[in-house]
Amino acid sequence: MKRIFVVIYILTFNFVSFSQETNYSINLIPDSLKENADVVVRYSNQELSIDNEAHAVLKIKEIKTILKKSGTKHAYLVIPYSKFIKIKSIKGKIYDKTGKLIRKIKNKEIIDISNYDGFSLYTDNRLKLIRKPVQDPPYTVEYEYEMSFKGILSFPSWHPVSDYKVSVQNSILKISSSKTYDFRTKSANFKGEKLKKELGNDILYSWEINNIKAIEEEDFSESIENLVPFVLVAPNDFKLDNYKGNAENWSNFGSWINTLNIGRNILPEETVAKIKQLTKNAKTDKEKTKIVYEYMQNKTRYVNISLGIGGWQPFKAEETDKSGYGDCKALSFYTKSLLDAIGVKSHYVLIKAGRNTSSLKTNFPSNQFNHATLCVPNNKDTIWLECTSQTVPFGFIGTFTDDRDAIIIDENGKGKLAHTTAYPEKVNTQIRIANFTVDNAGNILGKVDTKYSGLQYENVNRYLVLSKEDQNKKLDERIPIPNMKIKNFSFDEKKDLIPSINEKLELSIKKYASESSSRIFLVPNIFNRKDYIPKKIANRKSNIIFRRGYIDVDTIKYQLPKNVKIEFIPKNIEVETIFGKYSVKTQLINNNLVYVRKLSLHKGCFPPADYNDLRKFYQTIYKNDKNSIVFVRK
Repeated sequence: MKRIFVVIYILTFNFVSFSQETNYSINLIPDSLKENADVVVRYSNQELSIDNEAHAVLKIKEIKTILKKSGTKHAYLVIPYSKFIKIKSIKGKIYDKTGKLIRKIKNKEIIDISNYDGFSLYTDNRLKLIRKPVQDPPYTVEYEYEMSFKGILSFPSWHPVSDYKVSVQNSILKISSSKTYDFRTKSANFKGEKLKKELGNDILYSWEINNIKAIEEEDFSESIENLVPFVLVAPNDFKLDNYKGNAENWSNFGSWINTLNIGRNILPEETVAKIKQLTKNAKTDKEKTKIVYEYMQNKTRYVNISLGIGGWQPFKAEETDKSGYGDCKALSFYTKSLLDAIGVKSHYVLIKAGRNTSSLKTNFPSNQFNHATLCVPNNKDTIWLECTSQTVPFGFIGTFTDDRDAIIIDENGKGKLAHTTAYPEKVNTQIRIANFTVDNAGNILGKVDTKYSGLQYENVNRYLVLSKEDQNKKLDERIPIPNMKIKNFSFDEKKDLIPSINEKLELSIKKYASESSSRIFLVPNIFNRKDYIPKKIANRKSNIIFRRGYIDVDTIKYQLPKNVKIEFIPKNIEVETIFGKYSVKTQLINNNLVYVRKLSLHKGCFPPADYNDLRKFYQTIYKNDKNSIVFVRK
């Protein structure tokens, strides 16, 4: 489930242009740019010269002042390169807070390493990097380097404000090309204008921003990319390793991907015979797809191999069949080839994966993808298949690729927008039922049954591959209650389209109910307390984002000692807001205390003006989750 495309657009640093006479003293930075900032981009310049559909040169000079240790990561320089990207030169300098040159970066300090991601078997992707300077902030780093591209699929985007707590004094983007070469740009949050100048047979475009103040990250905020200026750049015609393509629309872009795949779905005859035998009694395409998917899971494992065009082109199906391994492209394409062999239609899919990744810019066709999957049309219910996992249930894609736009390669070999499965809050449930006995010393003993469903299945599914000992450790970490001992536990997994796991625990907690004088205090909500309240913000700026909704229900029954009676019990509460609903009900039935807590959180995008209401909602949950019931001895 990792990157499949090593693309140029990952080279989005803060780029600078600065004259030799400029003083780098931090005293010359306006106070407004120091406010809330870990780093200030003093000046930057990113110059892209496009020669033709297959060759371009990128020149970069960047100067950043690191104000705090928390901004140290911005002092690194990391430049990926590969067969298609060559680094022509790198220079670096470091200055102290007064602007005095401390030293120049030596060639031996520029490290050249494999861009190894921990799961690749072979890759020709490498990195040139300069580690953080041995220097206490404040200090200034200056980097200058030049790169050439032999083969173009995408151009570097311009994100002058790369992160929260980064301010920018001045940043410039320049793109030059011949008048006959067409490319597209998309800008957002950019108050200036794109400037155009004709220089003989060439055209120069430029963008510039000045004095952009640092932004502090806000709770439940959207991606920084949506809050600051950026410019995306994409070619119309491109060429990579002799494969020509066009990206003016998604249909054309998909056609290029399809060209890479043509003729690679041939399987050995014995494999075709085997898969036909396995599916011969299946009555529907859905049943056949499930059999094929689980066959693929049992036969293969995920290993990334990225050499040259292999960063985009999957292995031949027969190679994957023989070796039993492949990356996301290879395994998805192999599964598609198996389905082709039994006449089940499926579509190869390009997608931007990651739990909280930014959305696909659907109105800007370009290479924005880092993953490949598969989808199988099933009347009105498309089945999406994550082919890189040996354990994920059939048809479940989880938070890695849920509820987002993707590009499928349709039956005509064209690219087409589609949307992956969105899991509504009603299926993302955590339902817990617990029964405890409380003794006279305040010790509790009992059993807990919890069912995790939908996206909440991901809360515990990773435990299933662990040893019993490691599972126990994970449970102890997840339920950090003093004096708790887990006596027994088990997991029961249901691999459905909406998967679930039943977790059963048998545990004891010494002195859980505390005693003071003649009173005994018991917090009935043992497992599911909100221990967090969003920070107070005077002037919320960004929208409030809840990407997914869920429902939690906890029902806990306490059998009390016969020699106690209730002195105080909190009032029942029920609160409903635009963000969700919260309720707590506690009642005494005979000598049993029954506590029921329900919380539902709604998916949505809410305006900044609603932030104070959100804080009040969380404050209500926080307060009531910690409430105690007070007993006295009879």
